[in-house]
Amino acid sequence: MKFFKSFGKLALAGVVASAFFACSEDSSSGAADPVNAEEGVTPADTSSSTPVAKNRAWKIVENMGAGINLGNVFEAPDFSFDGFNPASYTSAWNETIVPENFVALGDSGFNHMRIPVSWEEHVTGAGAECVVDEGWMNQVFWAVDNAIANGMVVVLNAHHWDALYDDPDTESPCLLSVYRQMMQRVVNYSLDSLVVETLNEPRGKLTSAKWNVLVDSIISVVRAADPERVVMVGTYNYNSYSSISQLKLPAGVDNLIVTFHYYDPFAFTHQGATFVDPVYDTGTLWTASIAETRAVKKAFGVMKAWSDEHNIPIYLGEYGAYEMADDVSRETWTTFISTLASSLGFGRAYWEFCSGFGVYDDQTGEWKDYLMRALLHPTMTFEDAIYPNLDTLVFTQLDNFDGNEGESINVTTLSANIQKAKGEPVEEAPGRWYAYAINTTTITFENGDTLVTGDMVNDTNLSYTATNFERLVTENGHEGRGLYAHFNLNGENYPWVGIGTNFDGDKRINFANLKALTFWAKGQGTFKVSWKTDFADTCCVENWGTFSTEITLTSEWKQYVIWWDEWAPSPWSELESIGAEWKDHNDDVVNLQFSNGADYGETVLNEPMDIWLDDIRFYGMDGSEFGLTKAE
Repeated sequence: MKFFKSFGKLALAGVVASAFFACSEDSSSGAADPVNAEEGVTPADTSSSTPVAKNRAWKIVENMGAGINLGNVFEAPDFSFDGFNPASYTSAWNETIVPENFVALGDSGFNHMRIPVSWEEHVTGAGAECVVDEGWMNQVFWAVDNAIANGMVVVLNAHHWDALYDDPDTESPCLLSVYRQMMQRVVNYSLDSLVVETLNEPRGKLTSAKWNVLVDSIISVVRAADPERVVMVGTYNYNSYSSISQLKLPAGVDNLIVTFHYYDPFAFTHQGATFVDPVYDTGTLWTASIAETRAVKKAFGVMKAWSDEHNIPIYLGEYGAYEMADDVSRETWTTFISTLASSLGFGRAYWEFCSGFGVYDDQTGEWKDYLMRALLHPTMTFEDAIYPNLDTLVFTQLDNFDGNEGESINVTTLSANIQKAKGEPVEEAPGRWYAYAINTTTITFENGDTLVTGDMVNDTNLSYTATNFERLVTENGHEGRGLYAHFNLNGENYPWVGIGTNFDGDKRINFANLKALTFWAKGQGTFKVSWKTDFADTCCVENWGTFSTEITLTSEWKQYVIWWDEWAPSPWSELESIGAEWKDHNDDVVNLQFSNGADYGETVLNEPMDIWLDDIRFYGMDGSEFGLTKAE
């Protein structure tokens, strides 16, 4: 999980309410024996070339079903751990776990358990010579044994390693050493009972490029000890779905699962949580509106498309809503996420057992029925939006890039028509394509010459009409001309760069009739497509949110269709936190922009991003919104 600290909950006692332990009489008082070869399972003796071996990752994900994270337990940074206890473990965040807990969770219907583990505080020595405390290793595998003994598949990881996020070059050798020591235990478990996950939520100075190298190293360590063990690999930037395109897996390696985490909209899932900054106000609802559900489908669709392309299964390793949200919204959100993930074939594990997001209330000794229902026996159903046939809709063409020449070549088709309707010269039209950048980012022409840099943007003395924006227009469009821009991102702190256009100078346009934005595009990278509106610029303290969606480009021309219900507030923005929706605030639109989009700037640095655009249309709008008639 992205933010972590004590939730201030009361500790579980050794004996809790009888309702929780109704099925615990047969529970072992100590650690269960690992599944081993003497029990009929050979740990790792099957060639990776066999169909069974290659399908093992898919089979495990299929069998996982609903899972639970043992959160706030072993990933709590425990600096005072004083030795292995076979009867219970109390974490540094005051969560006490006993064998009966595993019995109850298994009996309740959870098929697997993800066990997040912090190793950083439990090693001595440095670099490749660091050694894990044996008592801590015993305590971790005590939990593994109890989960497996109660019918649950286990996912075991390295969860928090703050020093590694800050200094990956120094810390990575110790992490790899931990995995080598971990694997000495893992080899004793059946291949179908335990999955090894790579480091949780990579971020910070552990860049995506360094993360890809570290992933390769972790897989090599695991497979050297256990050639057929299934390995789970997380995406970069807190296991974000939008970073999936940055993940580069080693070639020729089978039995991999890719995992991501999902807590959007954050202002809903983390409302009232004091361990995040800023603290989000309570009272935010999630009602499964068309816009809300489409945002989730969009995100999950990115992972599904990647899975289909690479033939690698997907695992939703964390999702949950904090206890300060209302029960109905929590059930609605959790049900929708769970059922959608299952319908797409994803494995899934809710965050978490008995803390702030938990399915069990350790203060009252009762299950939270509405969450258990959402996770295991959902009763809610959800309707999809019905989209019209584009052929039945009128449209206004924003630009096909074919109509103007000379100084007016970068005037949009729409703006040119507006200007003609006013009886004014096209070359004086205010609706032009422009470019913008910050810090050391640049935008270049098709021939590689620099168009605009951050320095130029920051220099208010420059005249932007002299920067040759019209050279964005290329002869190599989808049909006829198009628009081309190459983005270069060099900064470390969320560099941003983009292109965009207004429609009629500073005039505000009502887009309430918009049914779909369509355009042809190709290129490489993930781009945010967004509207600049007066409401977004004035409603919020931080003033940076937009109504937007993201597209991931391919090398071939493709027509993109973005429907009216796919425009969502920027994650983490004030616009999102107040629950604003496009349908309520689309009457004051200033312009349309295409910018670097993967997590709003935190994308692959020093790798190219290209975008080619052609034939941009506003379906459902007949031109009257811009002061035109249908014939214009």
